[in-house]
Amino acid sequence: MADSAKTLSKTKVVPLLEQEISKTGFTHKFVIDYTDTNTGTGSTDTETVTLGTTPAKFICTHALVNVATAFAGTTALTISVGFGSNTSAAVAATSVTTAGVIAVAGTGVATASTSTGTSAVAIKAVFTNATGGSPSALTAGQAVVYLRLLDVARLP
Repeated sequence: MADSAKTLSKTKVVPLLEQEISKTGFTHKFVIDYTDTNTGTGSTDTETVTLGTTPAKFICTHALVNVATAFAGTTALTISVGFGSNTSAAVAATSVTTAGVIAVAGTGVATASTSTGTSAVAIKAVFTNATGGSPSALTAGQAVVYLRLLDVARLP
């Protein structure tokens, strides 16, 4: 099993506008296309996509993944989203081979508790190929990650 690492292009990282935040509760949107995850050639390879960096003191209270387009070209591919070394802190590993929304308990963080940190860490989405095919065989797919990520140092 090999891991390929990639940093998401800044054009695919979208801080949401105040109107969007008030309507959805999320503060950030990250758009991940299959071309961001198609490097690995092994049947059990992982693709780690760095989405950005958290503030030094942060709290993540909501997480959601919208699989806008199902990932095609491999038989079993999952996504997990997390912070630093805990790559499933926000969203536990869930299949992306079917389009739909991935959320646990509505739009709550999948671990059933909020994620916090006292130092800046990488925000990561990890795609894991489990069986036949490989990430390099992907021909379609888009996952949009939404987070409510707050900078605790900016609170009054």
